[in-house]
Order: sequence, then C-alpha cells, then structure tokens
Amino acid sequence: MLTNEQKQRYSRQIISPSIGEKGQEKLSKVRVLQIGAGGLGSPFSLYMVATGIKELTIIDNDTVSISNLQRQILYNETQIDNDKVSMAKETLSKLNSEVEIKVFKDYVDEKTIKKHVDGQNYIVDCSDNLRTKFLVNRTAIEYDMKCVIAGIKDFYGQIMTIIPRKTACYECVFNEPEKFSSKDGPLPVIGVTPGILGTLEALEVIKTTLGLPNLENKLLMVNLLDLSFNSIDIVKNERCMCSLNY
Repeated sequence: MLTNEQKQRYSRQIISPSIGEKGQEKLSKVRVLQIGAGGLGSPFSLYMVATGIKELTIIDNDTVSISNLQRQILYNETQIDNDKVSMAKETLSKLNSEVEIKVFKDYVDEKTIKKHVDGQNYIVDCSDNLRTKFLVNRTAIEYDMKCVIAGIKDFYGQIMTIIPRKTACYECVFNEPEKFSSKDGPLPVIGVTPGILGTLEALEVIKTTLGLPNLENKLLMVNLLDLSFNSIDIVKNERCMCSLNY
C-alpha cells in the first residue's frame, strides 16, 4: 500500500493508465544494482531514484574530475577530487530520501561484483568499457537477474534488455574478445549521448517492471546526428553460454 505522501509524490505517474497505484507499488519494491556512476550512470540513477524504487546500489571506483562535468550531470565543480559514489549518494539522497542508496567504492571485477548481487532484481551496466559489459552480462545470467546494457560513442549509442533463460543476451549479439586492449584511449562523446542512453536504461527498468513493451530480444541503435532510432530483432543463440551453461 502506498502512503499518502507517496501518492502525492508519484501522482503524475499514478494517473498514467499504464502505471496506476498497482504499478507504482511494483516500482516501490524494485532493487537495482548499478555498475558505474559516470555519463550513463548519472541520468540513470537520477531517474531511478525519482521514480521511487526501493533500493539503488552503486559500484564505482573513480573520483570526480573536471573532464567528467561535460556529461556526468550527477556532479558539480565543488565535488572535484571526491569519490563519485559518495557524491552520488549525497545528491540522490536529497532527491528522494525514501529510496535506500547504497554505494561502494570498488573496482568491478569477477570477484567484487558477486558481493553485491544478493537480493537484486536488476543489474544495469553504466560502465564505459567492454570488459565490464561482458562481465555484467555473465553475472546477470549466472544469478538470474534482469539486465540492461548500453554503450555510447560520440553521437551514437546502443541498448538492450536481457531476461535470463528467456531472451538473447549481450554475448548472443557481440563476441567477447579473448583479450581486451589496455591501450585504448578515451572515447569521443557529446554529453547528451550518455544522457539519452542512460535515461533509456532507466525507462527499460521501469517498463520491464510494469510488464510494458521493452527491448527484450531487440537491439536499439541510436544515431543522434540524424535522430534515427533503429530497433533490430535479435535471436537467442542456442550455442551461447546463456543457453548452455545455466
């Protein structure tokens, strides 16, 4: 049951025929594990917390730098050189004190990510590298967690939603390299691109929770230069690890 204060806070969502009080109650029970608190993670976390989920857990190992501020709208100039997760919790808690915000300054790898999966409904990739995206995908499959993965570069982006044992996964679409290059420099990006893709990631969590049409078995390709959004149907690969190993 929603409290009177919750009914007031989320009133504009509740009056949506696609949400209503029952939908808001579903959202209020959702726990999300967010990997990365940068360009994608900023809008994702802001909209998740504003939406009124139960709990958001954020893992990131970085500090705020001036070069982040062009796209990472969760932070400001007064927070430079501080841990991103601490600054994120400060901002998000002020946005919605009802949502439990848990943060961990941790490097994300196969060992550390497993410490935070218990009880989570979703794992959402907001990282800036392929290694982490494949790790998030494998973790989602292994622990049976709904998953959203997005990637961006310059004016372009892509996003998909994964439901373990039901839909195609990230590795059904992209082959994981045997070795990841450690020499790659920073990718070009206009700040609006992760803003849009991170917002779409939040939208996917909301729609998936409510049982609305989402990006299951689809890859959405976003081109912001010509404002084209192309949805590509994808098929679960029966030889993929998501079919064979779990």
